[in-house]
Amino acid sequence: MKIDPHRIRPAELLALTAGLLLAVALFLPWYDFPSGREDAWRALPVTAVPAALAALSALALVATTLTQRSAALPLIVALATTLLGLLSSVVVALRATSLPMAATARCYGLWLGLAGSLAVLVAAWLSLRDERPFWGVPAAR
Repeated sequence: MKIDPHRIRPAELLALTAGLLLAVALFLPWYDFPSGREDAWRALPVTAVPAALAALSALALVATTLTQRSAALPLIVALATTLLGLLSSVVVALRATSLPMAATARCYGLWLGLAGSLAVLVAAWLSLRDERPFWGVPAAR
């Protein structure tokens, strides 16, 4: 398996950044409770699982794009990442609109998680639309 850095495109760079942002956001405080602040894993594990899968799939998209000569596997991973990014975005957005029981406030980790989820969705969708084989080669018309 040979890594070719020339295969990376702007969409995959965004997916890398978004996946890392979402992964880190899962461990930051999401809500204030009377007992203290809690991250996504402690406050809402049902929300954290799809978000973690979206973050992992974004990183898998970058890895498959870098290592596969054929576009078939990166295309399948981009499709799965789009679906997981959509699921994560919807679930996190729903959690951002309503506080869990006993929570007193929302924290910055929730907003970073929402931004990361939306960025994973956008990056994966852009990766599906970009037909260039690697950076700098114009798309076929």
